[in-house]
Amino acid sequence: MKRIIPLVIIVAVYVLFLFFSLAPGGQHEEIEGVGELVTSHLTDHVIEPSHVNPQDNIIIKQLKGINNAIAHLNETVLSKKLLGIFDMRITKWVIMMWVALLMALGIFIPLASKIKKAKMGSESRWVNWWESLIQWVQEEIVEPNFEGEYSKKAAPYFLSLFFFILFCNYLGMLPGMATATGNLAVTGGLAILTLICIIGVGIAKQGPLWIYKGTVPHGVPFVLGILLLWPIELIGLLIKPFALTVRLFANMTAGHVVILIFIFLVMMFQNYFVGIGSIVGSLMIYALEMLLVAWLQAYIFTTLSAMFIGSSLHAH
Repeated sequence: MKRIIPLVIIVAVYVLFLFFSLAPGGQHEEIEGVGELVTSHLTDHVIEPSHVNPQDNIIIKQLKGINNAIAHLNETVLSKKLLGIFDMRITKWVIMMWVALLMALGIFIPLASKIKKAKMGSESRWVNWWESLIQWVQEEIVEPNFEGEYSKKAAPYFLSLFFFILFCNYLGMLPGMATATGNLAVTGGLAILTLICIIGVGIAKQGPLWIYKGTVPHGVPFVLGILLLWPIELIGLLIKPFALTVRLFANMTAGHVVILIFIFLVMMFQNYFVGIGSIVGSLMIYALEMLLVAWLQAYIFTTLSAMFIGSSLHAH
């Protein structure tokens, strides 16, 4: 019974969210064309005030009250850009990242407590499943790129990175939700963290001169290295986070665009045969994203980050 209660709460909250989104004056908009449909789904939106209708039930009114409270923050406290550059207003993708964070905390804090109490190992299938997944990330991603003690030190970061991306990817597959990793700002932020770790680990392990000695092959004359090889290697270092950014963004966006286009074909042709083909195609793409793409992209991003950061432990 204890295992069912959290699941029931999650499902109930999700259903209430859908009711709120579909309620009159909710967050949905009239879409006229396929371009508008794709753009509205793949672009971020600042949380704005939602009109409370007299016919709304008490639950919808409460949810709209929360929405309007966030909108009020956006219009007052968060209206000015931080340092005149960074827009700090709360958007739908920011909320999706908060949900992913809460999911991680809600799963792993109780999980850690149960593992700590079960000295001889837990008999819970739920605990064992997550333990096996954590062990898989440790053995397949972290250990091949880090040696000995560094493996244990690096594991928390890469586990956090993997599960955060994974939860964001799967949240975007739910109706009414949004894929935070389909935002260049989000994937770029994660990639910048990888770049900071590459430079930080390299300098911590090999000293301040790592930025030159750790990138230019040993034995190359200094003049040749500083004038030719070092600029090339530096550009290569900066390309790594760019590749991570675009790879995750493009892969998490492409499937959604194809599904939306398939669905719009039904409205455009209004034909039974086209409708059947569109639904089958949409379901196939959706299943592919659920079973492979969402998981695979979290694995690829984390693995490449581990490879890039691990390589900075050693000189070129």
